[in-house]
Amino acid sequence: MRDRLVISERIYQALLYLYPKAFRMIYGEQMRQTFRDACRATYRGKGVIGLLGLWMPTLFDLFKTAFEERTRQGEIAMSKTRLIGLAGPLTLLVGGLWLASAVGDAAFQTGVVRDEALLGLAALPFFLSFIPLLFALLGTRLRFQGSAGAAGRFGLMLSVTGSAGVIVCVLASILSGMLSQDAGQVSWLNYAAVVCVLSIRIGFILFGVDALVTRPLPRWNLLPLLLGLSVLLSLPLEWFGVPAFLPAEWANSFLHFAFTGVCWVLLGFVMLEPGRERQPVGVG
Repeated sequence: MRDRLVISERIYQALLYLYPKAFRMIYGEQMRQTFRDACRATYRGKGVIGLLGLWMPTLFDLFKTAFEERTRQGEIAMSKTRLIGLAGPLTLLVGGLWLASAVGDAAFQTGVVRDEALLGLAALPFFLSFIPLLFALLGTRLRFQGSAGAAGRFGLMLSVTGSAGVIVCVLASILSGMLSQDAGQVSWLNYAAVVCVLSIRIGFILFGVDALVTRPLPRWNLLPLLLGLSVLLSLPLEWFGVPAFLPAEWANSFLHFAFTGVCWVLLGFVMLEPGRERQPVGVG
């Protein structure tokens, strides 16, 4: 018990450095004590699963409040204009990372490369992609909050939340590996991550349907909908009547990642173009 609590406390103490120094000097010790007491009470009552359940909202709150505090103190001066401008390049980067994962996974599954270490290496760009994706989606939401309809704005907000959720789930999964040797105890983290990824796709489906009406993109307004619907490629190919001779063992994964990556890349190129502002309706 003591080892797991010490690990949790040390990780939390390290994460407190995300806050400004002045903030840590005033509130740091109180926050550590509060978290320490919560960890001990939760672990006694619910064990490792309860401890991980405590970490999930803690990570959300810590990242959010640390960012807000550094912004309030002027340490983060990224303006909305800059974040909107970064949306296109970051979306391109996300697409490139997804394509890299598709190629790496296909190379391993087809036997071109037989080193099992490559499989983990191929998955790395996919997991890393959610970091630039979060900021890309934030910039996308800021750019289209005036031109998209209600469904589109809600869809983008859902996608931002899902991207942040994936990052938290990955961090929580790393924590679970440090706190518990029983992977079966934390399998719910995988389901939570899947729900978060699906929320990104559902968000883009909503944004895509709205984009066909409001047409906020300079061109290719069908792209967000295609990006959201590409999740269907992750389903078994035989559900769609694909001939059995197609090597479905690797084709599913490759088509899903490759098509989605291409959609991200194309959307990134579109986001590099000047936006269309909604024109006010004149009085006749």
